[in-house]
Amino acid sequence: MTNFIGYIAVAGLIVVSPGADTLVVIRNALHGGARAAVQTAAGVCTGLVAWAVASVAGLSAVLAASPALFTAIKIAGAAYLVFLGIRAIASARRPLGDVDTPTQLNWRQGAVTSLGNPKVGVFYTSFLPQFIPAGNGSLPVSLTLAAIHIALSFLCLCGYALLVLRLGNIFKRDGWRRALETVGGGALCAIGTWLVVSAMA
Repeated sequence: MTNFIGYIAVAGLIVVSPGADTLVVIRNALHGGARAAVQTAAGVCTGLVAWAVASVAGLSAVLAASPALFTAIKIAGAAYLVFLGIRAIASARRPLGDVDTPTQLNWRQGAVTSLGNPKVGVFYTSFLPQFIPAGNGSLPVSLTLAAIHIALSFLCLCGYALLVLRLGNIFKRDGWRRALETVGGGALCAIGTWLVVSAMA
Protein backbone atom coordinates (compact mmCIF):
# COMPACT_ATOMS: atom_id res chain seq x y z
CA MET A 1 0.00 0.00 0.00
CA THR A 2 2.85 2.38 0.83
CA ASN A 3 4.44 1.73 -2.56
CA PHE A 4 1.10 2.32 -4.28
CA ILE A 5 0.47 5.63 -2.49
CA GLY A 6 4.03 6.73 -3.18
CA TYR A 7 3.61 5.89 -6.86
CA ILE A 8 0.36 7.86 -7.10
CA ALA A 9 2.03 10.88 -5.50
CA VAL A 10 5.10 10.79 -7.75
CA ALA A 11 3.13 10.01 -10.92
CA GLY A 12 0.74 12.84 -10.09
CA LEU A 13 3.61 15.31 -9.78
CA ILE A 14 5.01 14.14 -13.10
CA VAL A 15 1.78 14.45 -15.07
CA VAL A 16 0.88 17.94 -13.79
CA SER A 17 4.17 19.31 -15.13
CA PRO A 18 3.27 20.98 -18.45
CA GLY A 19 5.13 19.71 -21.49
CA ALA A 20 4.81 19.51 -25.24
CA ASP A 21 1.74 17.26 -24.93
CA THR A 22 0.03 19.89 -22.82
CA LEU A 23 0.75 22.65 -25.32
CA VAL A 24 -0.69 20.60 -28.18
CA VAL A 25 -3.86 19.79 -26.22
CA ILE A 26 -4.36 23.44 -25.20
CA ARG A 27 -3.79 24.67 -28.75
CA ASN A 28 -6.38 22.28 -30.15
CA ALA A 29 -8.79 23.12 -27.33
CA LEU A 30 -8.70 26.78 -28.32
CA HIS A 31 -9.45 25.94 -31.95
CA GLY A 32 -11.86 23.03 -31.62
CA GLY A 33 -13.25 23.21 -28.11
CA ALA A 34 -13.66 20.41 -25.58
CA ARG A 35 -14.13 17.70 -28.21
CA ALA A 36 -10.84 18.55 -29.92
CA ALA A 37 -9.07 18.64 -26.55
CA VAL A 38 -10.39 15.22 -25.57
CA GLN A 39 -9.44 13.76 -28.97
CA THR A 40 -5.91 15.16 -28.66
CA ALA A 41 -5.56 13.92 -25.08
CA ALA A 42 -6.79 10.50 -26.22
CA GLY A 43 -4.10 10.52 -28.91
CA VAL A 44 -1.44 11.37 -26.33
CA CYS A 45 -2.64 8.53 -24.12
CA THR A 46 -2.65 6.13 -27.07
CA GLY A 47 1.03 6.93 -27.47
CA LEU A 48 1.54 6.28 -23.76
CA VAL A 49 -0.18 2.91 -24.11
CA ALA A 50 2.14 2.03 -26.98
CA TRP A 51 5.20 2.96 -24.91
CA ALA A 52 3.88 1.03 -21.90
CA VAL A 53 3.38 -2.11 -24.00
CA ALA A 54 6.81 -1.59 -25.58
CA SER A 55 8.44 -1.30 -22.18
CA VAL A 56 6.77 -4.49 -20.96
CA ALA A 57 7.91 -6.22 -24.15
CA GLY A 58 11.45 -4.99 -23.56
CA LEU A 59 11.58 -2.70 -26.59
CA SER A 60 12.31 0.37 -24.51
CA ALA A 61 15.33 -1.44 -23.07
CA VAL A 62 16.51 -1.97 -26.63
CA LEU A 63 16.05 1.75 -27.28
CA ALA A 64 18.05 2.59 -24.18
CA ALA A 65 20.82 0.25 -25.34
CA SER A 66 20.82 1.59 -28.90
CA PRO A 67 21.87 5.24 -28.85
CA ALA A 68 21.46 5.64 -32.61
CA LEU A 69 17.86 4.40 -32.65
CA PHE A 70 16.99 6.37 -29.51
CA THR A 71 18.46 9.54 -31.06
CA ALA A 72 16.64 9.00 -34.37
CA ILE A 73 13.26 8.74 -32.62
CA LYS A 74 14.04 11.79 -30.49
CA ILE A 75 14.98 13.86 -33.54
CA ALA A 76 11.85 12.79 -35.43
CA GLY A 77 9.63 13.68 -32.47
CA ALA A 78 11.41 16.98 -31.91
CA ALA A 79 11.10 17.90 -35.59
CA TYR A 80 7.36 17.27 -35.37
CA LEU A 81 7.13 19.66 -32.42
CA VAL A 82 8.94 22.32 -34.43
CA PHE A 83 6.48 21.72 -37.29
CA LEU A 84 3.50 22.17 -34.94
CA GLY A 85 5.11 25.30 -33.49
CA ILE A 86 5.59 26.86 -36.92
CA ARG A 87 1.95 26.06 -37.78
CA ALA A 88 0.80 27.71 -34.56
CA ILE A 89 2.82 30.87 -35.25
CA ALA A 90 1.47 30.98 -38.81
CA SER A 91 -2.12 30.54 -37.61
CA ALA A 92 -1.69 33.50 -35.25
CA ARG A 93 -1.55 35.74 -38.31
CA ARG A 94 -4.94 34.60 -39.60
CA PRO A 95 -8.41 35.57 -38.34
CA LEU A 96 -9.85 33.14 -35.81
CA GLY A 97 -12.53 31.97 -38.24
CA ASP A 98 -9.84 30.78 -40.64
CA VAL A 99 -7.89 28.92 -37.97
CA ASP A 100 -9.11 25.38 -37.68
CA THR A 101 -7.58 21.96 -37.24
CA PRO A 102 -9.54 19.18 -38.98
CA THR A 103 -11.12 16.93 -36.38
CA GLN A 104 -9.34 13.81 -37.61
CA LEU A 105 -5.95 15.45 -37.04
CA ASN A 106 -6.45 16.10 -33.32
CA TRP A 107 -5.94 12.49 -32.27
CA ARG A 108 -3.02 12.07 -34.65
CA GLN A 109 -1.24 15.17 -33.38
CA GLY A 110 -1.52 13.95 -29.81
CA ALA A 111 -0.37 10.42 -30.68
CA VAL A 112 2.61 11.51 -32.78
CA THR A 113 3.73 14.00 -30.12
CA SER A 114 3.65 11.24 -27.50
CA LEU A 115 5.23 8.56 -29.71
CA GLY A 116 8.02 10.97 -30.62
CA ASN A 117 9.22 10.96 -27.02
CA PRO A 118 11.17 7.73 -26.38
CA LYS A 119 11.93 8.90 -22.84
CA VAL A 120 8.41 7.73 -21.95
CA GLY A 121 9.37 4.13 -22.67
CA VAL A 122 12.59 4.46 -20.70
CA PHE A 123 10.58 6.08 -17.91
CA TYR A 124 8.27 3.07 -17.72
CA THR A 125 11.19 0.66 -17.75
CA SER A 126 13.25 2.43 -15.09
CA PHE A 127 10.58 4.03 -12.91
CA LEU A 128 7.82 1.45 -12.53
CA PRO A 129 9.99 -1.37 -11.11
CA GLN A 130 10.77 0.80 -8.09
CA PHE A 131 7.14 0.52 -7.00
CA ILE A 132 6.59 -3.19 -7.62
CA PRO A 133 6.47 -5.05 -4.28
CA ALA A 134 8.82 -8.00 -3.94
CA GLY A 135 7.20 -11.34 -4.71
CA ASN A 136 4.47 -9.90 -6.94
CA GLY A 137 4.12 -10.78 -10.60
CA SER A 138 5.85 -7.93 -12.40
CA LEU A 139 3.75 -8.04 -15.59
CA PRO A 140 0.26 -7.37 -14.16
CA VAL A 141 1.58 -4.89 -11.62
CA SER A 142 3.60 -3.02 -14.27
CA LEU A 143 0.59 -2.80 -16.55
CA THR A 144 -1.59 -1.59 -13.67
CA LEU A 145 0.89 1.12 -12.70
CA ALA A 146 1.23 2.19 -16.34
CA ALA A 147 -2.57 2.33 -16.67
CA ILE A 148 -2.75 4.57 -13.61
CA HIS A 149 -0.15 6.92 -15.10
CA ILE A 150 -2.03 7.01 -18.41
CA ALA A 151 -5.36 7.71 -16.67
CA LEU A 152 -3.80 10.50 -14.60
CA SER A 153 -2.27 11.95 -17.77
CA PHE A 154 -5.62 11.97 -19.55
CA LEU A 155 -7.37 13.64 -16.62
CA CYS A 156 -4.62 16.22 -16.25
CA LEU A 157 -4.56 17.10 -19.95
CA CYS A 158 -8.33 17.47 -19.99
CA GLY A 159 -8.08 19.56 -16.82
CA TYR A 160 -5.66 21.97 -18.46
CA ALA A 161 -7.92 22.18 -21.51
CA LEU A 162 -10.99 22.81 -19.32
CA LEU A 163 -9.19 25.63 -17.53
CA VAL A 164 -8.30 27.27 -20.83
CA LEU A 165 -11.84 26.81 -22.16
CA ARG A 166 -13.27 28.36 -18.97
CA LEU A 167 -11.19 31.40 -19.80
CA GLY A 168 -11.94 30.95 -23.48
CA ASN A 169 -13.61 34.31 -23.95
CA ILE A 170 -10.38 35.98 -22.88
CA PHE A 171 -8.07 33.77 -24.90
CA LYS A 172 -10.25 33.94 -28.01
CA ARG A 173 -10.06 37.72 -28.17
CA ASP A 174 -7.97 38.40 -31.22
CA GLY A 175 -5.04 40.03 -29.44
CA TRP A 176 -4.86 37.40 -26.70
CA ARG A 177 -5.33 34.58 -29.17
CA ARG A 178 -2.55 35.83 -31.41
CA ALA A 179 -0.23 36.27 -28.44
CA LEU A 180 -1.03 32.81 -27.09
CA GLU A 181 -0.55 31.19 -30.50
CA THR A 182 2.77 33.00 -30.98
CA VAL A 183 4.08 32.22 -27.49
CA GLY A 184 2.82 28.61 -27.59
CA GLY A 185 4.18 28.07 -31.09
CA GLY A 186 7.48 29.62 -30.09
CA ALA A 187 7.61 27.34 -27.04
CA LEU A 188 7.00 24.24 -29.20
CA CYS A 189 9.73 25.36 -31.62
CA ALA A 190 12.11 26.03 -28.74
CA ILE A 191 11.41 22.67 -27.09
CA GLY A 192 11.77 20.84 -30.39
CA THR A 193 14.98 22.66 -31.30
CA TRP A 194 16.47 22.05 -27.86
CA LEU A 195 15.61 18.34 -28.13
CA VAL A 196 17.23 18.11 -31.55
CA VAL A 197 20.39 19.88 -30.35
CA SER A 198 20.60 17.78 -27.18
CA ALA A 199 20.03 14.59 -29.16
CA MET A 200 22.82 15.41 -31.59
CA ALA A 201 25.25 16.64 -28.95
